[in-house]
Amino acid sequence: MPAAVTGITDWLRGDARRIVGMGDLIDAFAACLRRHGVPLVRMTLSVQTLHPQMLVAARQWTLEDGGRDVAVPFGTDVTAQYLDSPIRTIFEGGAMLRRRLGDADAVLDYSILPELKDQGISDYVVLPVAFSDGRPNAMTFATRAPNGFSDDQVAAMSAAVPVLAPLLEVQSLRRISRTVLETYLGAATGPRVLAGTIQRGDVEMIDAVLWFCDLRGFTGLSEALPPTQVIGLLNGYFEAVCGALEAHGGEVLKFIGDAVLAIFPLGDGTDVAAVCARAVAASRDAVAAVAATGDARIRFGIALHLGQVVYGNIGAPDRLDFTVIGPPVNKVTRIEGLCAGLGRTLLTSSDFAAACGLPARPVGSFALKGIAGDETVYSLPDID
Repeated sequence: MPAAVTGITDWLRGDARRIVGMGDLIDAFAACLRRHGVPLVRMTLSVQTLHPQMLVAARQWTLEDGGRDVAVPFGTDVTAQYLDSPIRTIFEGGAMLRRRLGDADAVLDYSILPELKDQGISDYVVLPVAFSDGRPNAMTFATRAPNGFSDDQVAAMSAAVPVLAPLLEVQSLRRISRTVLETYLGAATGPRVLAGTIQRGDVEMIDAVLWFCDLRGFTGLSEALPPTQVIGLLNGYFEAVCGALEAHGGEVLKFIGDAVLAIFPLGDGTDVAAVCARAVAASRDAVAAVAATGDARIRFGIALHLGQVVYGNIGAPDRLDFTVIGPPVNKVTRIEGLCAGLGRTLLTSSDFAAACGLPARPVGSFALKGIAGDETVYSLPDID
């Protein structure tokens, strides 16, 4: 066995196991190959992944620029670039590919190969990366060495990839877990669960600005429209609202039918007025984004409130929900319920109006179902 193979595989079984993060692992692997005499100038890992927007997660390393992550979105798999790529060949079960681009009679049977040849690449190797679930993934290796890779160097890379694959699979599963949790629980809540906040009753008290919005007339729409149109309408509405919330630091906690519950946490020393301003800006952007859809059927109300809530795991032993509960949650939903009758797009509680520092206008005092005493609700300029 060539010494390079032993050195590379020893590193993969030792120091490499302590690297956290797929990108860092790939970059370190490239450095390891070069330490052991492989004249690598370009390397790419392409992993099929589970993500709502991304078909493939790729890491591209070059000698000149180091490593960078590349997201390959859904739909790429029908483009001419993908259909005529060696990655597709590997994804569909192909074996190792090697093209000696420095040869006068080099085979340029993939569209990327002339481009690589023009960049001075003399040898290009593509290897399958097998995960335990059978998903085929791919790694590419390129050099500008005048004679390309030696047979021993190709053997070293071929021997190293199966040892590297389990480490990559662990990193990929971590990424998938993080993505799934962030997609279903939110960008802040997902990592908390992944870090171990998973026991029922594992909760804390937090102060937060609460956002609640609800689509009007949805029952009638769902009765009148075909299911596919209902889903399309809901997705357009949720995309507009959630995009505005996330852009201003809000976290969507849950969809409740056609309603959205979100929070803007208030940490110690937080400028409350600034957080309130972000919630108002998100409201304005949500209204504008919904209007930009051009779908006049999407009519909704927004309520803003603030207070202390219970934040954490609640539910049955084997089916938990990470959410917020408490009187402030009840109040914000009741205030939103006033929007339609008052012809308002946005209403706030008196607590929010007092804290936001904006010229809020009182709309009136109202009894809220299940809540003692009347609540004076307010409107804000430019959001009627």
